[in-house]
Amino acid sequence: MVWRTLAVLTCAAACVAGVTARGADDLSALQTRVDRLQALTERVEAISAIKRLQHAYGHYSELGLWHDFADLFADSGIGHYTQGNLDREGIRALFLKDVGGGQVGLADGRIYPHISMQPVVTLAADGQSGKGRWHIMAMLGGYGRTASWAGGIYENEYVRENGVWKMKDVRYLPQYSGRYDDPGWTPTREPAPFHFNASRVGKPILDLPEPALSAVAGPARPAAPPTFPSLAQRMADLAARAQRLDDEIAITNLQHSYGYYLDRKMWDDVADLFASDGTMEIGLQGVYAGRASIRRGFGAAGLAEGEINDHVHLQTIVTVLPDGTARARGTDIGMTGTTGGRALWTQSIYENEFVKQDGVWKFKAMHVYPRFIVDAEKGWAKDAQPAPGPSREFLPDRPPTQTYEIYPKFHIAPLHFEHPVTRRAPQYPEQLKIATVSASKPSVVPAPVKTEAALVALLAKTEISVERSKAYHASENLATAYGYDIEEAKRNEAAANLTIHQVVQPVIHVSADARSAKIRGRLFQMGGPAGGEGSWVSGIYEHTSINERGTWKLSGTTLDYIWAAPSRGGWVRIATPPVAPKHTVPFHYKNPVSGRVPPMLLP
Repeated sequence: MVWRTLAVLTCAAACVAGVTARGADDLSALQTRVDRLQALTERVEAISAIKRLQHAYGHYSELGLWHDFADLFADSGIGHYTQGNLDREGIRALFLKDVGGGQVGLADGRIYPHISMQPVVTLAADGQSGKGRWHIMAMLGGYGRTASWAGGIYENEYVRENGVWKMKDVRYLPQYSGRYDDPGWTPTREPAPFHFNASRVGKPILDLPEPALSAVAGPARPAAPPTFPSLAQRMADLAARAQRLDDEIAITNLQHSYGYYLDRKMWDDVADLFASDGTMEIGLQGVYAGRASIRRGFGAAGLAEGEINDHVHLQTIVTVLPDGTARARGTDIGMTGTTGGRALWTQSIYENEFVKQDGVWKFKAMHVYPRFIVDAEKGWAKDAQPAPGPSREFLPDRPPTQTYEIYPKFHIAPLHFEHPVTRRAPQYPEQLKIATVSASKPSVVPAPVKTEAALVALLAKTEISVERSKAYHASENLATAYGYDIEEAKRNEAAANLTIHQVVQPVIHVSADARSAKIRGRLFQMGGPAGGEGSWVSGIYEHTSINERGTWKLSGTTLDYIWAAPSRGGWVRIATPPVAPKHTVPFHYKNPVSGRVPPMLLP
């Protein structure tokens, strides 16, 4: 009996030892995957943070929030401007004095949109610094004084300092300028050298070397063997971060899709983007409550022949909140009118709220704040129109929630997001008494999984989620770099000509396996011969991209030009007006909320 008992105990001990050893090996292999996932997640977050920095740079500068603007720079950051090479405090002093007139904000009658668009972002091998190329378009001057354009290239460097991404080196090289009354634009200098080559565009994040994983994936790996609870806790955090990246992309796609539907007055599709109890408030027109009311507020769908209703969506900043909602701020540049009639330039700021229902993001509340409305023939020095009031034909459900005046009066639509570097609320001009919108809060991390099988499943799901987010940024790089390449080709053909081939407003859908993607982008082009008549060109790109041995590449490109016209008020002076049915450019995707099939859906 004793010997039998000893034999059983010995066998049990051996079995336990075997299971423990096998379990330790399994956990060690899982830890290696978790380390790699964490390193990759940090790098994808870095690209998102860099884009957020640059877009905040545009929003702060446009509103004269000079303290917030300067605080985007690192401790040793430098801005290379036409006035010289300035450190953070020099930048603060320069813009406060020269643009702000000694105060935060802008004086009435002043206009200063400084819009960042068309990013190509790449990270250094260690993930602690990065570079970005951007187009900048500025609309300068003031009511009753002057109106002018200016634009160029930013080739910037960014650095992760004390765990926070900041601007390290901002280098502006102008490409063009011109008075609004002139017939075109004047090229000013050669564009900046590229920080990337063709192979790097589709690989914004370099492959992670195995020996470096433990060093770059957070705290050094402990000497003790990994434990299930520690891995489960890490995975709970990484899964939440991956979901946040995915949500930011989904909301950006939703907002940009709204812009494309708005262009074509596809009001059924627009209304479908809202939650059933959603609200819409555009300027001072009042509040439309509920999807049916929102649809009614838009009126008849579709463009008339010769009508243009382009709304270019730029500088989108998304903040996902832990309560299941999100917010987005962005810029809408409008070019509207009908051939033979009147053309308008408009600029608006949107501050929208979103809600996730049954796994699908929808508009919860749309609030569009017009900043200026001007006659395109006259420009912003000679014209400034008030924001329209409530429609008499399509009465709103409620009056406007706010009253304000737009350009030439100075007004700030409150920013929903906290400062990307300081984490503080915006530093508004004291005299405006602007209410501070609640800052974002840390996301709630879900409870860790309880079993090894659940951990393996969560790890696999999160790995593919982060790969898809990485593919989104690689695909945007490809689409925007294509635009820069077109510029270079045109410049080499005729140095005296100017072509600014801006590819903006991406809607990117990555396949479930993260091996391919489809990309919709807007062509927002300006140019013309030096000293001659300038032009605007509008079009739609539909690209496809694929992952080819670890590097993303374009696999197909279609460009449909919508219209081309002279630069000043030109879209109502087009010799051959666009025909609406012909130019309903095929979409590669269905309505992101309703699944409605838009006209001419691409296969």
